[in-house]
Amino acid sequence: MGKRCLFCGQFFVADPRVGERQKACHREPCKRKRKRVAQHRWSENNPGYFQGRYPYVKQWRERRKSSETSGPGMIQDKIPLLKPCLRLILVIPGDKDGMIQDEIRLRRQSRRTFVADGFG
Repeated sequence: MGKRCLFCGQFFVADPRVGERQKACHREPCKRKRKRVAQHRWSENNPGYFQGRYPYVKQWRERRKSSETSGPGMIQDKIPLLKPCLRLILVIPGDKDGMIQDEIRLRRQSRRTFVADGFG
C-alpha cells in the first residue's frame, strides 16, 4: 500500500530516490511541517551556531565586495529590479466615485488596459 505520513496520517508512495527514509507525503502542509521539525532539530543539535558570527560575516562580505567588481560571485546589498515598474494611471468615472473606499479592483480589458468597475 505504501507508507503513512507522520503529519497527516494518509498513506503515500515514497519517492524511490528516498525510499524508506521518507517520512512525509507530497502535500505542501506536510512538507512545511517536516521542514519546521528538521530545522528545530538542527537548532537543538547546534546550539550557539549563529552566536558571534556577525563580525566574521561582515568582514567576509567586505572582502568579497572589494575583491570582486562584477560576476556571479559578487555580493549585492540591494536586489536589482528585473523588470521596470509600471506606472498605472487610474481614471475613475464620476458615477463610481462613492463606491470606492478602501480597495480598487482592476479588471483587465486588453493587454495594457485595465478597468476599475467597482465589481468584486
